[in-house]
Amino acid sequence: MKRFITLLSAGAVALMLSNSVVAGTDSTVTAAQIQAAKTPADHEAIAVAYDKEAARFDAMAKDHASMAKSYKAAATTQKGMGGAAMGMHCEKLVETYKKAAEENRQMAAEHRKMKM
Repeated sequence: MKRFITLLSAGAVALMLSNSVVAGTDSTVTAAQIQAAKTPADHEAIAVAYDKEAARFDAMAKDHASMAKSYKAAATTQKGMGGAAMGMHCEKLVETYKKAAEENRQMAAEHRKMKM
């Protein structure tokens, strides 16, 4: 039980740190930025911001894949379904973050087309 609580605590800390990384960056594209984009440099700046968001989402997916693995390992040694359920939760987040990263890469590519 003590090992499971340690793993749970480590997962919570990792999640908080990954969320603080996301909240602490200035790469979010705004509606005002999109409306004001007229030059190739404007569109490149937006594309770079989307690239940065994609990289953050990739990192978050990687973190959650690691947490899922840890939860599943803990679930095999602990009673109950808590660890297995949390592992599945992390796996769902991995897919969500991977999809968000891909969508951000697509948006970056579209803005790079606009600057030509």
